[in-house]
Amino acid sequence: MPEPLLLGALVVGAVGLLVAVPVYHVTAVVAALVVYHVAVAGAAALDLGRLPRRRGWEAARTLPRPLSLGADQEVRVRVAHADAAGLRAVVADHAPAGLDPGPREVWGTFDAEGNLTIAYRVRPTRRGAYPFGEVELRCRRARFPLWSRQVRIPAAESVAVYPNVLAIREYELRLRRGLRAMAGLRRAQPPGAATAWAGLRDYVRGDDVRRISWKATARRDRPVSTVVEAERGQQMVIAIDCARLMTAPAGRLTKLDHAVNAALLLAWVSEGHGDRVGMLTFSDAVLGYAEPQRGAGQLARLNHMLYAVQASYSEPDFGEALAFLSARLNRRSLVVLLTDVLDPEASGELVDHALRLGSRHLVLVVAMGDPEVLAARDRPLESSARVYEWAAAEELLAARRRAFEVLRRGGVLGLDVTAGELSPALVERYLDLKERALL
Repeated sequence: MPEPLLLGALVVGAVGLLVAVPVYHVTAVVAALVVYHVAVAGAAALDLGRLPRRRGWEAARTLPRPLSLGADQEVRVRVAHADAAGLRAVVADHAPAGLDPGPREVWGTFDAEGNLTIAYRVRPTRRGAYPFGEVELRCRRARFPLWSRQVRIPAAESVAVYPNVLAIREYELRLRRGLRAMAGLRRAQPPGAATAWAGLRDYVRGDDVRRISWKATARRDRPVSTVVEAERGQQMVIAIDCARLMTAPAGRLTKLDHAVNAALLLAWVSEGHGDRVGMLTFSDAVLGYAEPQRGAGQLARLNHMLYAVQASYSEPDFGEALAFLSARLNRRSLVVLLTDVLDPEASGELVDHALRLGSRHLVLVVAMGDPEVLAARDRPLESSARVYEWAAAEELLAARRRAFEVLRRGGVLGLDVTAGELSPALVERYLDLKERALL
């Protein structure tokens, strides 16, 4: 296709013909204009001949496999042609809109071998399989381009978006470096539940005061804590509510997607402590169940299970889900229930069944706060409409507080956290339970 420089040259020649010839009627002027147009045509033909032909193009993508839900990741695209050395080009990859790609067009220059690699970012907002299409490219000379060549290079492929496995890799890297695993966590390698004495060390802020060795403290004249070994081989089931309230957006992701990411990270941390971990998904009926097991194979099974789970607009049946678990857990287990208790009626049903399950197992109910409800409560009361909005938000949050209070009195643990802070808060709570030997 013609470039702006060629179009401008043609416009200048056309204006010259329209203006100069009727005014001067001079043969020399006409001849000069003819020579000008011939020169422009020759330069355009020469420029077009130097561009690569439509055949011979190659394109290949380098994609993270799998892509991680809600995480910024890089996609690299390499295009090549033997005759493209030194050319400038703009590359547009036909990436699925659900991956939120950007920027859509990237400029670059082919190297001496005719290769060009560009990169752009994606941030998937939903799990599932996504198809990539062709790679579109427009190339031209770097200096004084008159023509450009636009081609579409076949490069169709599909990629899967799984729960956020990058969070696991980041967590593992921080553990290896001896840093705090995530914001809010007290230690990178928590000792776990107490089973045997393993030594003494100086007391640090955050240690349980019940672990202070008073005899050693008296001898050393400074606080000393007892170090205990971790108990391994415990059992945990993560139950994920996939019903109506979990379809609500919380930032870029839905509440269900936040729960899925947190569940995968918690399963990985639990497996690292030697625990058996299982999974239950439910809405108005049980959707899927994986028995508690340990090992990397179990994590792969859970990841595949979470990849496919979707939320529905049905009401959650907590009774059926927790009764299903109670019938299959033959030993005391930690049951982590990821849900929301914004609806007063649903929260009442949840409390009843959680208390019943809590008589045999340790139950942790994790609810994700709605950022919009919290914002409606915290914004200034600038008008009468804002007063009504605040009252509605406060009523919902008060019902939520009452539900957690009833759970606490019945021996059921609770964790109320905003969706964006769910993963670190959930892992922190699990490590705290291990440290306090509550499992």
